[in-house]
Amino acid sequence: MPYSVREAESPSAPPRPDGLAPAALDEFELQRRPLTRAEAAAIMRAIRDSPDITGYSAAEWTGRRDTFVLYNPRSGELAGALLVHHLVGRWSEIAVVFLFEEYRGRGLGRRLLQGTLRTLKSADRELLLFFCSPGMGRLSAESGFDVLADEAEFTRGSLRRRIFLSVLYKAQWLASSYRLREIRRKRREFACSFTFKVAVMTRQGAR
Repeated sequence: MPYSVREAESPSAPPRPDGLAPAALDEFELQRRPLTRAEAAAIMRAIRDSPDITGYSAAEWTGRRDTFVLYNPRSGELAGALLVHHLVGRWSEIAVVFLFEEYRGRGLGRRLLQGTLRTLKSADRELLLFFCSPGMGRLSAESGFDVLADEAEFTRGSLRRRIFLSVLYKAQWLASSYRLREIRRKRREFACSFTFKVAVMTRQGAR
């Protein structure tokens, strides 16, 4: 069962909750680092209300997984975060792309994803991205992914991919009790089906 990925979209940038104007886009920089406990808590609170994202634990956001943030060092603002799950078999999953509400619709999701992809390019890994929103599908295609209809298309004609997805991937996914609890809760509260399309970027196709 795949995770969800969300590149949040909005037609305009609402004012910040503190009443201040949103920071200029060029003040945000991409940082590859674990989130602080406070940052992780804020991200997790926001994701709990999303029907599109299954959920990651505090331990995963604060060091267990590879994480990237869009951060304004001058103001201390965190616009969003991206989490990469490095899997066995030379695969890595772009597992979460998330922006807080007030930063959506300003191109920051594109900057976050594409900046991360440029950083990961040197690792020579193949990339997976599961999504259910049309916006994420468009962003994935724009960023160099091949967008597939479903898991069946991903595994068609490849025994190696079938074994990876049905055994190795899911075994690692099931290792998080927090994620399992969140999936059960969201199915109950939001009637989530967690039916995702798949985007793939092979080493040959990486930009």
